[in-house]
Amino acid sequence: MTNGGELPVEPNEGDLDSFWVRAMTRAKLNPIEAVGGQTDLVSLRPGSFAFGYTREQANDLAALVLAEMKTATSSYAAAYDVEGEALPTPEDLWIMCDGEGRPRALLRNTRIQCIPFSEVDDEVAQAEGEGDLEKWRADHYAFFTAEAEELGYDFGIDGDVVVEYFEVLFSH
Repeated sequence: MTNGGELPVEPNEGDLDSFWVRAMTRAKLNPIEAVGGQTDLVSLRPGSFAFGYTREQANDLAALVLAEMKTATSSYAAAYDVEGEALPTPEDLWIMCDGEGRPRALLRNTRIQCIPFSEVDDEVAQAEGEGDLEKWRADHYAFFTAEAEELGYDFGIDGDVVVEYFEVLFSH
């Protein structure tokens, strides 16, 4: 599902570790570590990802996040089952990378919404920062259809979309 572009570069583990240490401190996730020890919140570095399937998409979407124009992302619920992953939850942390594999922002989920694809509204489309509702539906219909073929799940407009609203805790 690369749409003809180059895949995003995988981030370097050392870069992720360095970013995480800096982000933890700057986002004040563990301000009493020196006194009370490390909390569960920061005991493990969160996972990393890049939005999109190409370097160009990842760079464009990272720029939207950094400009505070993208404050949500959507996925098709059935993909979690197929991949054996739990659904996201509020307070989940992630490191967003750009298409070159550079860590750019520490994100925290603020709200999770599961709604049928056919009921996604303007609020979701606007929070995703990628256009109006018609464009969102067309882009995500194509994306979820291709993903369904790749992962082996059935996509339908009555199936649930998982919308993750997030905030940027730290960026550079």
